[in-house]
Amino acid sequence: METPDNEVLLRAVAAVADAIYVIDQDGRATFANPAALAILGYDEKEILGRPSHETIHYRRPDGSPYPKDECPLVRPLFSGETVRGDQDAFIRKDGSLIPIAYSSAPVTLTDGKGAVVAFHDISERMRLGEVEASRARISRAADHVRRIIERDLHDGAQQQFITIALELEHIRSVIGINPETAERLLEHAQKDLLDAIEQLRRLAHGIYPAVLSERGLVAALRSLARQAMTMVHVKADDIGRLPPDTEMTAYFIVAEAVTNVVKHAQADHVEIALARTPRVLRLTVMDDGVGGATFGAGTGLQGLRDRADAVGGRLSLESPIGGPTVISLELPMHGEPGRS
Repeated sequence: METPDNEVLLRAVAAVADAIYVIDQDGRATFANPAALAILGYDEKEILGRPSHETIHYRRPDGSPYPKDECPLVRPLFSGETVRGDQDAFIRKDGSLIPIAYSSAPVTLTDGKGAVVAFHDISERMRLGEVEASRARISRAADHVRRIIERDLHDGAQQQFITIALELEHIRSVIGINPETAERLLEHAQKDLLDAIEQLRRLAHGIYPAVLSERGLVAALRSLARQAMTMVHVKADDIGRLPPDTEMTAYFIVAEAVTNVVKHAQADHVEIALARTPRVLRLTVMDDGVGGATFGAGTGLQGLRDRADAVGGRLSLESPIGGPTVISLELPMHGEPGRS
């Protein structure tokens, strides 16, 4: 069998879908096919001859430094083994990290040992994994809320209605004997009934505010702003009615964000801004508090991102120490708008 010449071999490698990256015995890049260049953001002249580790692999996925002597990409140069990684990250030209899966295998080059690295972008796979994890957390949170509602109904409103039913039964037994007593008991039962209805109204308001379904997102957020324990300003174009799921998701994310501000941010002012395109709702919540908020600090922000992820949205956070804190949200709009 005739061995293909280098030109034919390089054309064949360049055409494969996976990214291919070759390093020489000194750990410098000697070849990168178009798929590799596209993922890494370089052109060929910029990357060839550069030290591989110091160019694309000097930080770990968590952002911490990655010592060269621990780099698995160059290990085949010394050990002769093939190394695989199911979840790692390379560094693009612009400094951003891109999640990848790879294999690095030893290869004999013209001037000595080398390694060929085959890799592919796993951003979408990780995104899907994050969405599944978000949905699982939301499911657990929903079960928790359902148990709270069941408890509140059982221990609160349900007991009140049972008491009222017993009061009415007593009134029926005395109405023919002592009408004055029956009338007094009836007034008391009526008051208890109104109290029970008010408790149910407050509970239902926490589940889905009537103003949201009747008048839309902007009206619901302005109502929320009036009730907040800090100054809240709503800045919105005339966005009209949105699909119910979009309105509900946006409302509860903002409501929780404002609650977090009151609890943690020591802020004097919150601004909520909304705008829409035909397909996307964009929303920001900015406060002038102390800053330093993170998704992992136990402030409930992970739950906001989970809720956005579950409907295909994106939520980001900027919160330098000293503030301001800005939560940015994009939600896709699917379905028919609610009624005005």
